Amino acid sequence: MATTPPLISTQEITKGFSEKPLFAKLSLGIHEYERLALIGNNGSGKSTLLKILAGLEDVDAGIVTSRKGARCAYVAQQDSFEPGLSVEEVLERSLKNLNIPESEIARRVNQTLGIAGFDDRTVSVSSLSGGWKKRLSIAASLAQEPDCLLLDEPTNHLDIDAIIWLEDLLIKSRCTTVFVSHDRYFIENLATRVIELNPAYPNNLLESEGGYADHIEHREMVLEQLSQQRQSLANKVRREVEWLRQGVKARTTKSRARINEAHKLIDTLHSSSNGDTKRTAFEFSSTQRKTKELLKTEALSQELGGKALFSNISLVLSPGSRLAIVGPNGSGKTTFINTVLGGLSPSAGLVRHAPNLRTTFMDQGRTQLKDTITLREFLCPHGDSVHFRGETIHVAAWASRFLFSHNHLSTIIGSLSGGERARALLAKSLAEESDILLFDEPTNDLDIATLENLEESFENFPGAIVLITHDRYLLERTGSAVLGLGDGKGALYGDYAQWESARRDVLSQSQNKKEASKKTAAATQSKQPTKLSYKDARDLSAIEEDIAKAEEQLAATQRQIDSGEFATNAVKLGELCDALAVQQAGVEKLYERWQHLETLRASLPQKS
Repeated sequence: MATTPPLISTQEITKGFSEKPLFAKLSLGIHEYERLALIGNNGSGKSTLLKILAGLEDVDAGIVTSRKGARCAYVAQQDSFEPGLSVEEVLERSLKNLNIPESEIARRVNQTLGIAGFDDRTVSVSSLSGGWKKRLSIAASLAQEPDCLLLDEPTNHLDIDAIIWLEDLLIKSRCTTVFVSHDRYFIENLATRVIELNPAYPNNLLESEGGYADHIEHREMVLEQLSQQRQSLANKVRREVEWLRQGVKARTTKSRARINEAHKLIDTLHSSSNGDTKRTAFEFSSTQRKTKELLKTEALSQELGGKALFSNISLVLSPGSRLAIVGPNGSGKTTFINTVLGGLSPSAGLVRHAPNLRTTFMDQGRTQLKDTITLREFLCPHGDSVHFRGETIHVAAWASRFLFSHNHLSTIIGSLSGGERARALLAKSLAEESDILLFDEPTNDLDIATLENLEESFENFPGAIVLITHDRYLLERTGSAVLGLGDGKGALYGDYAQWESARRDVLSQSQNKKEASKKTAAATQSKQPTKLSYKDARDLSAIEEDIAKAEEQLAATQRQIDSGEFATNAVKLGELCDALAVQQAGVEKLYERWQHLETLRASLPQKS
């Protein structure tokens, strides 16, 4: 670990929003140039800790210190911008309070727009997709050149192309980075240290050097040690409980001390047991259909709004099939699912379903959730029991499998957290027998422990699964085949790694073309003349007078028409109207010539 003082440190901090704290007596240090990943279950306090480090939240107890002069930039989960601003204006405003010269602001804005991939600096923020808004939030923070960058779920809304871009950007960046994420590939590729918040560990956290794989190995070793310690403690408690039950004949000081020690041991064992991580158990219900072809597409193509999204896709889904759909935002991934489900008619090709095909679809927008009803009504619209694999289960018992208490049943869906809403939808989906499971971004709002269980349930499901996700870890573990969409086409790949390799080649070629285009533009600009030609200079000096004369002639003709003198002379009136049209065109042409000459003059090198 670095010997220099940390950029930010916490000493035994405690924070909570109820009687039970999120974390207690938490101590950690964040050092220069490291990339620290914060992980943990939903509700463990990751986002709150990040806000404390950013100075946006106070602690209930303990101390937070920062190195003198250290500057932090914080990017929240939800992107928020002032209405009506362009991307350029957002970057400029993010730099206004840094007391740097205007020339430096312009340099940083230009550099950051290029790095972030914004070709049009005037585009309105309100017109950006969620992914591009996230890019802009990160870009605005990096433009400040902070000592420490704090990112809360930075991969949310980003497609795989953008996640790869962000990884490369942060690896090359010289600033310290602290980020909250459930994207295990992102953590593995980026983190130099991982901290997991969990009361099951001593001091409420587990710290590992390296990436996600290193943390998993370290965690297994620590949990094994804790298990052995707990077993040893349990044996000792058992002996003390037996001694307590026998009674103490002589109430000596020594025996009273042993009684107190026995109660302390019992409390310690109880608290260590309560720290164990609760995990949601998933088991999807299948129809056990043996049909070889559940769903088949033949030369399937789709266009929306005149834009080709994908074309000529032929595939077969059988029991046990695993298909992952990947591609940039807007490439038609969700549209493909809607097309094969029958919600949209294909532009060309065919979709064939097995008779009485049963599907379960969990969409990205979670539209199946009704915010105005209770969790009980959502899970059991009729009655108070769930039917699962021939078994009748009371709704409270079913909800408890997904970490919902009895009190949750009366909670309105709209007031549930993102993670709770995702678990509610999974609870509903698991109760339905299906031939094909279709999931559009199922990882949103799920913590790593829940994701691991979801992956296991996918592996054990005998039917077919179609999956849209930017979680590359989930893709590699679940997807046996990959359908890559983009540029109006579609192609099948053997696995995710094969698609990513092909995609990187496409992105590299695109970047090379952009750079070549910039070089050509720069070369063209370097060949531009240093002054106006004789003709252009002469026209520019006289054009204002020419415009004034032309407008005066136009006004005179208009006055003749308006006077009514030729109202009964159709021939003369027609001649005047024709002349007016010619004169109007002449004035417009002069204005166009003037604008061209002024633009040309403005582009010339300025004399010092």
